[in-house]
Amino acid sequence: MSGTIFPQTFSRYPLAWLAAWFAGGIVLCHFFDVGLLAPISATLSLGALCLVWKKSSTIVLPIIFVSLGVFCSEVEKQGTAENRIKRIYDDGRIQSGEPVEIEAVLYGLPESAYGGVFLLLRAEKLALQDSIMDVSGKVRLFLPNESGTDGNELERLELRYGSRVTIYCKLEREEKFQNPGVASRLAMLDQQGIDATATVKSLLLIEKLGDDSVFLPLAWIYEQRQHLITEFREHFSARVAGVMIASLLGNQHFLDRRTSETFREGGTFHVLVISGLHITFIGGLALWFVTYCFRSRTVQFILAASFLWGYTLAVGAEVPVVRASVMFTVLLFSRVVHRRGSQLNALGLCVLMLLVWRPADLFSASFQLTIVSVAAIVACSFPLIEKLRSIGRWMPEAERPLPPNVSRSLRYFCDFLYWNDAVWKIEASRQIWSARLFKSIFPKWLTASILRSLIAHVFEGLMVSVIVQLWMLPLVVIYFHRISPVSVLLNLWVGLFLALESFCALFAVLVGALNGWLAAPLIALTEFLNELMMLVPEWFSSNQAASFRVPIYSGGFKVIYLLFGIAVVVAAAGVFQWDPFRSTFRPIRHIIIATTASLGGVALLGLLITLHPFSEPKPDGQLTIEFLDVGQGDSALVTLPNGVTMLVDGGGQMNFRGEANDFEPDTRRIGEAVVSEFLWEKGYSHIDYLIATHADADHMQGLGDVARNFDIGSIVIGTISDGDPEFSELMRIAGSRKIPVVAVHRGDDLSIGGATIQILNPSENFPEPKSANNSSVVMKISFGSRSFLMTGDIEKETEGVLLALSSLDLRADVIKVAHHGSRTSSTESFVKSVGAEMAVISVGRKSRFGHPHPEVVTRWHDSGAKVFKTGDNGTITITTDGKEMQVHTFVP
Repeated sequence: MSGTIFPQTFSRYPLAWLAAWFAGGIVLCHFFDVGLLAPISATLSLGALCLVWKKSSTIVLPIIFVSLGVFCSEVEKQGTAENRIKRIYDDGRIQSGEPVEIEAVLYGLPESAYGGVFLLLRAEKLALQDSIMDVSGKVRLFLPNESGTDGNELERLELRYGSRVTIYCKLEREEKFQNPGVASRLAMLDQQGIDATATVKSLLLIEKLGDDSVFLPLAWIYEQRQHLITEFREHFSARVAGVMIASLLGNQHFLDRRTSETFREGGTFHVLVISGLHITFIGGLALWFVTYCFRSRTVQFILAASFLWGYTLAVGAEVPVVRASVMFTVLLFSRVVHRRGSQLNALGLCVLMLLVWRPADLFSASFQLTIVSVAAIVACSFPLIEKLRSIGRWMPEAERPLPPNVSRSLRYFCDFLYWNDAVWKIEASRQIWSARLFKSIFPKWLTASILRSLIAHVFEGLMVSVIVQLWMLPLVVIYFHRISPVSVLLNLWVGLFLALESFCALFAVLVGALNGWLAAPLIALTEFLNELMMLVPEWFSSNQAASFRVPIYSGGFKVIYLLFGIAVVVAAAGVFQWDPFRSTFRPIRHIIIATTASLGGVALLGLLITLHPFSEPKPDGQLTIEFLDVGQGDSALVTLPNGVTMLVDGGGQMNFRGEANDFEPDTRRIGEAVVSEFLWEKGYSHIDYLIATHADADHMQGLGDVARNFDIGSIVIGTISDGDPEFSELMRIAGSRKIPVVAVHRGDDLSIGGATIQILNPSENFPEPKSANNSSVVMKISFGSRSFLMTGDIEKETEGVLLALSSLDLRADVIKVAHHGSRTSSTESFVKSVGAEMAVISVGRKSRFGHPHPEVVTRWHDSGAKVFKTGDNGTITITTDGKEMQVHTFVP
C-alpha cells in the first residue's frame, strides 16, 4: 500500500517532503563526522540514476536531499574565513580580553539602552601591538553612562549609520557560566551573528575617521526609528514606553523587570519581541491596505513586501526577524501565483531557503519555535477550521449532495457558528428544485450575525492558540521550563489591547508633532489601555496562577519529547485527511484508529512532560557536591546519600553603581539564567534546603530566583540582615510562598541519610562582626571517612576563632576556599589545619577584584591540595561513597 500512497502524497506536497529530508541531512551531519566527499558523491551518483530511471525518484530524491543537507552543513562549518574575528579568537591567535584597536563601520545608529548605548560595528582592521591585519565580522560594543553617553559628548562625535571609527578596547569572545543546562555564550553570539563584544569605558577611546557612503533611504529609516524611540520615552511613562519600544521597534533595553516577568509568567512575552507574530500582523495590515488601492496581485505583493522589508531593516534585521519576513514573503508570493491550496509547500520552500542560508539554525530555539508554530497553523489549525466551516455552511450541491457525516452535536455547533440563513435563501432561489433546511435551533438574539461572527472568531482564535501551544509543548519546556495554562486566554487579551495601545501611541506621537495639547488625551488613553492590558496578566501573576516551572528529562527519558512530536504529527495527519462528507468510515478505518491512538498518546505524553514524574534523579547512596560556575559568587548543590538536596548559596551580581532607582531593567539574573537552568537540567522541581551563608548579593541574590522557581522545603540562614535588599527579597518570597525559615548556629548538627552536617559558624551569642563575611554559615559535611568544609566568605578573623576552638575538628578532604580566594582569608595556619586534598575556588574567569590572589592559590598548592577554579573548570562535581572520591569537571 505504501508504494501507491507515497508518490501521490509526495506529488501533492513535494517541497514539504524535500525540506524534511534536507533537515534530516543537517541532523545527520550534526551528530556524525561525514565530511564533504560522501554527500557530493551520493548526490552525483543518485542524480544520474534518477535521470536514467525516473520511477526511482521516490527513493532517490530523499537520499539526494539528505546528502545536500549534509553538504550545506559541512560547508557552513568549514566556510568561516581565516580573517573572521571569531575564527581568530577561537583559534587562539588573540586571547579574549587582550587590548586591541579596531577600525570599523557603524551599522545603524547608536542603540539607546538603559545605562548606556550599544554600537554594532562591521570590523575591517584590527591592530594588536605592532601588527595590523584585515579582518571581517560584527562587533557589539557597550558604552555605559559614566563614559559620557548621557550628555552631549556622544553627540559631538556625530556617530551615524556608515560612520567609520577606530576604537581601542578589549574584545571578548569566551564562554561564561559553564554548567550543564546553561546556554553556551558563544553559540548565542553566533546565532546573533556577533563575533565579539566589548565595553568601552570612555569616549576618549573612540575616534571618528569619517562617514562612508550609505543607502540613503535606509539611513532615513534608521533615523525615524531613533526619533520614535526618543518620542516614546518623552511622551509616555517608563513602563509604557518600554512596551512600545520593544513591541514596535525591536529595542528591549527599556523593558522593566516587573512588566517582563508578568508577560513571561502569562506566556505572552513573545508579543514584546519582534518575531513571526509581529511580521504577520504588520505584513497583513500592509496587504489589507494595498488591496483597497490596487487590484493587481503583483502590485499588492510588491508594495506589501517592500513595506515589510523596510520595517525589517528598521528594527535591526536580526536573524529571527529576517526569517519571519522570508516566510511571510514566500507565503504572500504563493497567493500571487494562485497557489492558495499549497500552504504546506510554501512552508517547505521557506524551510529550504532558511536552512540553505543558515543550516545551523535548525538547532536554534528561535528557528524551531517559529517553524513548529507555523506548521501547527498551516498543517492542523487552518485545515481543521476549514472543515468545521464546511460543515456549518453546507447546503445541497452537485459535489456534496449529502449532509456531513458527523455527530449531531458537532453539526449543531458548526451550524451555530457558520450557518447563514440569508445566503441559503438566495442560493435556494436560484435552483430549479425546492428544498427546505432548518439549521438554527438557537434563539434569534444568540444567532445575530454580528454576535455569532464575534463568537466564531473568538473560538477560532482560541482553537489556533490551543493547537499551537500543544505543538510547542516540548520546546517550551526544554527552552523556557515554563507552562502557562492561561496563555491561551491571555494571548487574545494582550494581543487585542497591545494592538489598540500601539495604534493609539503612534497616533499620539503624530498628533504631538503638531500640537501637544491635542496629543494629551491620546497619551492618557495609551496609558489607560496599557493598564487594561496588564490588569488580567498581573492578577494571574499576583495569585501565582499564571504559570508553573517544569524541569526536563535527561538521558534516555528524553525520548518522551520525540514520541510526543511523532504523536502530534500523526494526529495532525489524521485531521488533515479527515473528510466530514465521506459517506462511510470503512475506507479510512485505519486512519481513525491511528488518529485516536495518537491523540491518546499526545494526552499521555503531555502529562508525562508536564508532571515530569520520572525527571528527578534517584538516590544512589553517595554524597555529591556540585560547585557551580556562577562567575564572581558562590553556589553549590549538595545531594545527600538518600537524595535530599541542599543548595548552598545561589550566586548573583552586586550593584556597584550604587543607584537607587525605581526602574529595574529586564536582565536575567544569575539565579534564573544559571542556577535554575542547572537544576532544571538535572530534573529537579523541588529543593529540600536553601542555605544562605550570608547576605552578600553574589551569594544570596540567586536564592530569591530559585525560591520563586522551585518548591522549597525550608530556608536556612545564619544571621538576620534586615537592611539588606537581597535578604529582604528572599524573606518576602518565603512569606508569600509559606516557606519555613530556620536559623542555625555553631553546635547545631543534622544527620540525613548517613551523612552528618555540623554547623561551625556563626556563634549564637557572638557579637556582630565588623565584616558581614565573618557571619557566614560554615558547615562541615561528613559521610563515611570523607568530609567537606563549606566556608562561605569568612575572613582571617573568623578563621582564627575557629582555630582557637579545640572542640572543632577542621580537617577535611575537600574545602570550598573562603571568599573566592581572597588574601583576606586562607591564612597559613588555617590551610595547614584543614589539610585538604582538594581546594575548590568559586570565582569567575576574570574577577574585577583580582580573585583568586596568587599567594592564596600557592598556599593551597603547597599544602598538597589540588586546586580547582569554577571559572576555568566550570561545574566541579565531587562524589564519594564514604571511602573513595571521584572528581569530574564540566570543562576538561
